[in-house]
Amino acid sequence: MKATELLKKLKEEAKNFSIYDIAKVRAFLERDAKYLPKNYREKYVNKMLEHFLKSLKEVKEYKLKEDYEIDEKKLKALLDRIENSGYDETFIRLSKIVCPFLVFIAKKPIHPLDLEFPGGLKIIKKGDKYYCPVKEKQKNQFSLCPFCICQPL
Repeated sequence: MKATELLKKLKEEAKNFSIYDIAKVRAFLERDAKYLPKNYREKYVNKMLEHFLKSLKEVKEYKLKEDYEIDEKKLKALLDRIENSGYDETFIRLSKIVCPFLVFIAKKPIHPLDLEFPGGLKIIKKGDKYYCPVKEKQKNQFSLCPFCICQPL
């Protein structure tokens, strides 16, 4: 599959994502983060929602500079992992738009750069490379870390 084809599909899906859907995603993020420490939980939910919204807007406006082949096996594995995560249906729909966009088109980390992980660490950008403090620490079978462009910190 060509990048232009993937981007076209993602743009179509992004166009159909409503404000109501965004509210449902926020509610899911709040439920999902309920066991995080209180002072971290609110920041996490707000940063992730902001990141998803900015990324959704970026999908809608993105202009591809050059076309290239997408690794379809890797794309399918990413989408399967998202689909089988057991998360809220609306969150899955959003993730199936934003995550392939970030991984294959924008080539950016899946988490926002300014998200503070427990322990105060953040993703670091050096030149054109990204480094993540939790890349190798995620053992969850539904973690998207293996698909993220970040390298371990």
